[in-house]
Amino acid sequence: MSAPPDLPPELWLRVETFLADTAEDPETIAADLVAWADGGPPEDLEGLLDALRDRGAYPISLHVLAAAWEAEMPEDLLGRVAHDRVGTILHGLGDRAGAVQVARSMQARALELGPAFAGDLGDLWLSMGLTEAAGALVRAAAADHPGDLALRFNLGVVQKLAGEWAASRESFTAVLRHHADQAALWNLGIACTALADWPGARAAWSTLGFPMPPGDGDIATPGEMVALQIPGDGSPEVVWGRRLCPARAQLRTLPFRSGFANFGDILLIDGVPAGELAYPDGQRGPILPALAVLDRRGVQTAVAEGPFSARGQATMGRVAELLNTRGWPAADWTELVGSTHLCLALGLVPPATLADARAALAELSGGLTLTPPRLRAGDAS
Repeated sequence: MSAPPDLPPELWLRVETFLADTAEDPETIAADLVAWADGGPPEDLEGLLDALRDRGAYPISLHVLAAAWEAEMPEDLLGRVAHDRVGTILHGLGDRAGAVQVARSMQARALELGPAFAGDLGDLWLSMGLTEAAGALVRAAAADHPGDLALRFNLGVVQKLAGEWAASRESFTAVLRHHADQAALWNLGIACTALADWPGARAAWSTLGFPMPPGDGDIATPGEMVALQIPGDGSPEVVWGRRLCPARAQLRTLPFRSGFANFGDILLIDGVPAGELAYPDGQRGPILPALAVLDRRGVQTAVAEGPFSARGQATMGRVAELLNTRGWPAADWTELVGSTHLCLALGLVPPATLADARAALAELSGGLTLTPPRLRAGDAS
């Protein structure tokens, strides 16, 4: 996209020159662009933002957006500024942590602009996945307008993500009193499942068309394998679990870098996918985020290591499969550690002990030279 029609050519030339060699300070260029747009019609600022975005001039546009956020302008244009500012960091630069930080820094002014603006911005942050920044805005707006169903729904989402299950159940119940909404019903089912409110969970899931086992108690019925996203050290980790009901799954993977949960734990899962991947049957399927651990089974992870070789890694895969057939959760972690050495993981499912794991590996190691299994750091009791 070319420069806005009324922008002095010499100003846009500085943008293009910056993109070529970054010699000039982007903040200086941004200050001159802001001075040009100041006092002009909203279309001038919008055209400038569009042009900077389309040229990928993010270091300049971020300074323009920061200045615009503090300026006096119509609220709809401020909303556009907020969206562009955080979206540039999140999508243009791929910096989620930075986007959350900036979004949080904008909370004070958003609240000053009133509950309607705060609620709209909170809704925007939720739609962008920035739940850490949305909470304060949504809670404040919902407190001012308790009868607003859209705000009450968003409040229920914020409460769900904060693990406030009883409050979340109350919010979605309030929405459903006035409006039949599948998303609200699904979230109500999640909250009821977290609270072990089986009558409430049965009612929600049945209304959504899920078959329920007979009786009035727990609704767990082991089903298909499903990909799960669990919090990890630095980034989420995708693992596999067996679905027990619409909102629960039992972890069937030994997580590599996450201390959030371990093999056998029962996880509460969300219904909004965090992405998708290829399932074992070759079809694309959802990755469902884990919200909480409802039941820890006390499994610890032990690791055994040895010098790397291609032949050793091939043998390692067979050893892991054999251990699994004997009831030991096992996985070849060699590629995950960077193929610098062989690495085998075993899950110690109570009452199995570390000594039991060492005996099993000694019997089934297939000639591999591995250290005796030892508890992974953080799993030691």
